[in-house]
Amino acid sequence: MATSRTGTAKYKAWRTRTLHAAQQQGITHCPCKANCTHHAGRRCNVWLDYVVSRRPNSAEPDHIVPHALGGRETRDNGAVLCRRCNQSVGDKTTNRQRRTKQTVPTIRFGRAT
Repeated sequence: MATSRTGTAKYKAWRTRTLHAAQQQGITHCPCKANCTHHAGRRCNVWLDYVVSRRPNSAEPDHIVPHALGGRETRDNGAVLCRRCNQSVGDKTTNRQRRTKQTVPTIRFGRAT
């Protein structure tokens, strides 16, 4: 059975570092602009809650370069959004971007896949 990527120690450490850095920078409101579907054309600007999670205004880390396109859990690849914006934006990739992503063939049982 596969485990969730967000349940790994590496992801959890990145999440903690990203949220802490945002608090240190004084980010108190969601900086999301027009990327989301729930507030097209305007800023979200909702107050971010860094203490309570799983609420629409809870602060969540977001990958600038999505994990699906090779984005890693590094300090410069993280931003903070409210939970609602983060879920609305998704992984920000299109089917075309996923198809053009370079894949390395693996060899199993003597055949390339």
